[in-house]
Formats: sequence, structure tokens, C-alpha cells
Amino acid sequence: MGNTIVPLCETFTQEKARQWESEIFGQMCGQAQETARAYLAALEEELFAHRPVGWKVVGFRVRELVTRFGEVRIRRRLYRDEQGDYHFLLDEHLGLSANQVATPEMQAICAHLGAELSFRKTADFLQTWWADLLSTSTCWRLLQRTGQAAVAAETAAIKAVFGCGDNLAAAGERRVERLFMEADGLYVRLQRQPSKHLEVHSAIAYEGWERLPATRESYHLCEKRVYCHAGEQSSFWEGVSLAWGHKWDLAQIQEVILGGDGAKWIRAGTQELPDSIWQLDSYHLARACGRALGAEVGWTVYQALRAGQTAQAQTLLHNAGPPRDTGKQAQQAYTWVAKVAQEEWGLDWRIRTQVPIDTERGLGSMEGNLAHLLAARMKGKGRSWSPEGAHHMAKVRELLANQEMRSWCFRQALNHIPIKGHNYNRPTPRATDPTQVIQASVPALYGPDSHKPWVRRLRQRIHPSHLPN
Repeated sequence: MGNTIVPLCETFTQEKARQWESEIFGQMCGQAQETARAYLAALEEELFAHRPVGWKVVGFRVRELVTRFGEVRIRRRLYRDEQGDYHFLLDEHLGLSANQVATPEMQAICAHLGAELSFRKTADFLQTWWADLLSTSTCWRLLQRTGQAAVAAETAAIKAVFGCGDNLAAAGERRVERLFMEADGLYVRLQRQPSKHLEVHSAIAYEGWERLPATRESYHLCEKRVYCHAGEQSSFWEGVSLAWGHKWDLAQIQEVILGGDGAKWIRAGTQELPDSIWQLDSYHLARACGRALGAEVGWTVYQALRAGQTAQAQTLLHNAGPPRDTGKQAQQAYTWVAKVAQEEWGLDWRIRTQVPIDTERGLGSMEGNLAHLLAARMKGKGRSWSPEGAHHMAKVRELLANQEMRSWCFRQALNHIPIKGHNYNRPTPRATDPTQVIQASVPALYGPDSHKPWVRRLRQRIHPSHLPN
């Protein structure tokens, strides 16, 4: 037909025909809104027929909801229970949050987009595809609520397990003898705070590597799980233990390989995780050797440190002398490499555990994971955060990476805390025997989880006689 346009009549004109997708999509959204109103009205009547005994209907209330297919107005009953508290059975049954127009599905969509894009771009994207229903501030608020729910649940779980002696409801299903872990931190800019920067901590755990079918050599981390934290450093490894405990049975792990850049808070993980071996990250060690000694000598020192040839590395450092470059980075790198050689931090974990190097890979995945996990969203020109906002964003990025976002968008997310109810706050009788005092004060030592790794570490700290020879 070439450039010839066939004349069409009325709704079949060229202008109308080219909008056929938008027109049909709008009509289907209208039908979906009608279907939703009918379904929710029927669900309201079903809940009314099976309401708890003693609950009285106070009246009806109307609520506007923003869904994936537009606005839906619902009418539901307000109840008063026997204690005088008020409830919306429909809202509680659907998991709708109070004073929020977005449904959990829309909240998950906003949190997902907000974790990848700026909040303004998120609102523009939603305006393009779902009309102008949610503003930029609303998108920000929905992401904050999602992250806040997960952070509050994690804080309560840490307090319950490590503070009150409660136990996890169930150990993780996966069982492995060796677990690989890597940790690192990312500094982000703060806004309206005395400190200019905040370090966001993150860690990954995985079971091993799998070769990907490609022309070049590339690998995939098997069963990877992510953890992010921007709160107190003292609770980081406690949160890591709980996060890994939901996936793996920590009692079955015989060996933990921990990698990092040498920061004190990373090396402290060996004190919190029993049977753990720490290895200095290859990237930071190689970079420091190159800065301090140059490419050729630095590579030789790096290989010596990795092989555990400390004497050879120290000899090379002594012969090379201080770096000719008087820059601050070179001087700091030389001092740090000398400390690594003295402390024997650079030894490869495969040599330390006597595992053939050809059968296992070295660590070094954290830098790339950190770039995609946090840096891509939280660093950049014009991006600054409050301490709470940075923590919530990091937690949402964690949920997104672990594919656990949706469950935290529903109401009463704190119910997801997998903790059994034990009341250890009751008064305990005075005891003269020190072992009885310990048993009364630290019930986890004698509870059902006394065999768990973190309990073994706690017992070693309280009873030095239990330390291995």
C-alpha cells in the first residue's frame, strides 16, 4: 500500500486506530474496578457473617484504594470488640495499612521502582502507565514504610534472641558443611547531620560457584543471600546470624570462610561466627601492593602473601624500601601491606584449609555485588540520605535482592518475626551456685538451641574452660 492511507469512518480513523492499545487497556481497567468492588463487597458480607462473637457493628466507613488498575472505593463495617478496640475486618483480612491509599501490591511496585530509580522518576513512570495517582512524596513514603517494617522486625528479633533468650521457630532448611561469606561497607552522603557520611554495611553468603555456559570464564554464586545494615555496628553480625539462620541450618555448618577488606568490624565476624576463617580480600590486597611497590614488585609480593610465604614478602618489602611516590595513598598502602605481612592476613583460605586450589575458587565477589546492590542506587551526584532513610533504602535493596519484598508490604508485617513466645523476663530466685546464676540469666545456654553456633560462642565467652585447646 506504500504511503497510501485507507480512509476509515468514525472510530476507525487513523488517530483513533493508533490508540487502540490505550483504549482497550482503559476499558479493561474499568471492568477490573467493577469486578474488584463486587468481590470486596461480597468478601465484606462473608466476614460479617463470620465475625467474632461479641463484636458490635458501629457503622460503615468508605475508603479509597489505589490499585494496579486504578482507584477503587470500598465500603466496609467498623467493629468494636469486647475490650472496646475498633477494627475493620476487611482491612485486616486483606492486610491493608491504615491511612494509606496504595494497596500492598501498589506499595510493592513503588518500593521496587524506588529502589532502582529516583523517587521523581518513579512517580513519572507511574504517571505514564497508571495515570497520576501517586505523587513523588507518596512513592518515597511507601518505600520508607516497607523498609521500616523490615528493620523493626529485625530489631525485635535480635532483641528477642540475643537479649531475652528466645529461640528461632525453625532452623533453615538447607544444610551445608562449608558456607562462604563476604562483607564490605559503602560510605553514603548524609543530609542535615553533624557527620557528612555514613557507612552502610552489607554481607553476602553463598554455598559455592557454578560455571556459566559462556565463551569467557564466568561463574554464578550458588544460593546467594544478601544482608544490609546501616544501624549500630554491634548488631550487624547478630543480624547476619539471624538472616542466614532463616535459610541455612547453622548447627550443621562445620566451616565458615569469611572474606573482607581488613576493617575491624569485618574481622570481628570471626569472633561472632564459630569455626570461621578470615581471608583478606584479593582486590584490596592487590591494589595496595601495586600502589606501594609498583606493578611488577607488587604482584610478586601479592603472590607471596597469598601463598603464605611471609618471610619472602617481608624481604621484598625491605629490599624495595618505602615507595618513591610521596603521595598519601602510596605511603598508606606500604604501611598497610607491611602490617598484612606481619599479621599473615593474606594467606589464601584454600591453603589454610588444605583444599586443592584447582578444585575451589578464591573469594572476591563482594566488590561487584556491592556496586550493584547499594552503590548503583545510593551513591551519585545529588544523592544524600538521612540515617533512617539510608537504613530503610538498604533494607529494601536487601529485600529486593532476596526476592522478599512483597511480604513486607502488607499490614502487621511484625507478625512475620519467626520467634516462639517465651517469657524470660519473670523474676528468678537468687542462687548461690554460679552455674545456676548463669543458667537463670542466660537461658539460651540450656535451651533447645544450645547446640547452635552463636550459643556455642556465647558459652565460650562465659566459660573460658570450654575454649578449645
